[in-house]
Amino acid sequence: MKKLLLTLAMVPAVLFSPTAWGDATDDLLGRLQTLESMKGEFEQVVLDQSGTHMQEALGQFQVARGNRFYWLTETPYEQMAASDGTTVWVYDKDLEQVVVRPLSQDLGQTPALLFGGKPADVAKAFTISERDNRGAEVTYRLTPKGQDPLFDQLDVTFTGGQPASMRLQDALGQQTVIDFIGLTLNDGIDSSLFHFDPPEGTDVIQQQQ
Repeated sequence: MKKLLLTLAMVPAVLFSPTAWGDATDDLLGRLQTLESMKGEFEQVVLDQSGTHMQEALGQFQVARGNRFYWLTETPYEQMAASDGTTVWVYDKDLEQVVVRPLSQDLGQTPALLFGGKPADVAKAFTISERDNRGAEVTYRLTPKGQDPLFDQLDVTFTGGQPASMRLQDALGQQTVIDFIGLTLNDGIDSSLFHFDPPEGTDVIQQQQ
C-alpha cells in the first residue's frame, strides 16, 4: 500500500533533576530562536519496531518562521506538502490529487513547526530533556503534552549549532528518521513555495480541521 512519506509522519528512561530539565528547555529554545529559516535536502528512513527498513525517501525542504514549510519527496515517488501558515496542501503527482486542509497549530501533529513555529510554543507543547550530549553534537528528546499526538517522542539532534536530524517514534515502536543535508540557515528562502496552486485537472479534496 502506498504510504505518505512526508512526516511532516527510540532505551531505558533517564531521570533528570528539575534543573536539568530547565536547562535542556532553555538550551533548545535558544537554538530555535536563532532560526528564522532553513532549507536543504533530506534523507528519510522508516523503521519497524525491530529496526528493519520499511521505506526510504529523498527530497528537499524549506521552513520559515510563521509556520511556513515546503517538503518535496522526489524519490521513490513525488509528493509535496506545503503550508503558508494557514493552509496545508498535500499533493500527490501520480494520483493527480491534492488534499487541502487548515494547518493544525498542534506541534504534536505537525513536527515541521518545530523549526517554523514560535520557539515559546515548543516549550508549551513538549516536555524537553537532554537525550545525549557529545560536545558538538547534542540530542534533545521532546515528549508531546497534548492529546492524540502523531508521535510518542521526538529526538532532534544539533551538530555544530545546526539541526542535523529528527527521529520520531509512534506508539507501535515504528520510527521515522530524517537526516538534513546541505543546510542553508536564515537565507535564500523562496516564499512562493509556501503556497500551492493545483495544476489544471487535479482532483482537489477539501478537509476540515
